[in-house]
Amino acid sequence: MLQTILEWGREVEVEIREDEEIHNPDPYDFVYSNIPKNTHVLKPEENCRLCHAKKFKYETKGLCCRKGRIRLASPDTPPELMRLWTSNDSDARHFRKNIRFFNGHFSFTTLYCHLDRDTTDMRTAGIYTFRAHGQIYHNIHSFGNSHSDPKHLELYFYDDDPSLEHRYRRCREEMYEQDKHVIGIITDILRGNPYSQQYRSLGQAQNLEDYRVILNLDQRLDQRTYNAPINSEVAAVWIEGNERRDTYDRSVKLHGNNNEKEHIRSYYGCYDPLSYPLFFPIAELGWHRKIPKKNTQEEDIGADNINNDDNPGKIFIYYYIQN
Repeated sequence: MLQTILEWGREVEVEIREDEEIHNPDPYDFVYSNIPKNTHVLKPEENCRLCHAKKFKYETKGLCCRKGRIRLASPDTPPELMRLWTSNDSDARHFRKNIRFFNGHFSFTTLYCHLDRDTTDMRTAGIYTFRAHGQIYHNIHSFGNSHSDPKHLELYFYDDDPSLEHRYRRCREEMYEQDKHVIGIITDILRGNPYSQQYRSLGQAQNLEDYRVILNLDQRLDQRTYNAPINSEVAAVWIEGNERRDTYDRSVKLHGNNNEKEHIRSYYGCYDPLSYPLFFPIAELGWHRKIPKKNTQEEDIGADNINNDDNPGKIFIYYYIQN
């Protein structure tokens, strides 16, 4: 079969057989070149002798605990949550495979960023791409918009309802029963979370626009002993006009029935438990700029040249997750 095509502005006649197809090379095929065919496994490394965190090869010494300068108690994970994280049960595997969905469902905050719509592709087909310009924020929204279904922190208002229909409505259709089962387990686990306890107190409120929720941004629990916070230390619920002054040194106030939102900064101690409740199920403090360092003179841990800057947040996360 003869066919005329254009090449650099000229008409070129070529012959194409019926059983042949024109092959147009994909300019992005190079990303699939030199793909390793064998699995490369890093050699095991000895755990940190000071904080016992697991380490990977090539990680620098002191990355986890600054050579003993930072000492935190191990987190006390509820047994049922530990089962979901570690066991081979079918619901535990479903939980881990869909951890982003479940953490997003139970998060008290929302993700905010300036999305690059030219390159972002979050379709079900093709390569998933999420690209943001600038900083990524976690916001916490005010509550009680009567014109929409409850979402995010509002879901906690109704967790005392045994039917949990407000949560089950957000299960994915294709895996409804699996999602429903795991959501029920996590809801029970988080009943002891002090944020959850405070928000559930609003479930029976008649006029949410009269209520205020005040979040404590400056908690001062001693993380070396891992004190679990109590309700009054993380948040307070007030009716408009009844607030006590100076409830907390630094706080964020949420109002009923408006569209206000507040940034929860990464250096707030409440940033981690509000954004990642499945890692901080009892609202333990996350990283913050006032984590106390251990007095290195109490024990001989060797000389080091660590400066006096605040402990970087990534070191805290390394220690927390690897323990």
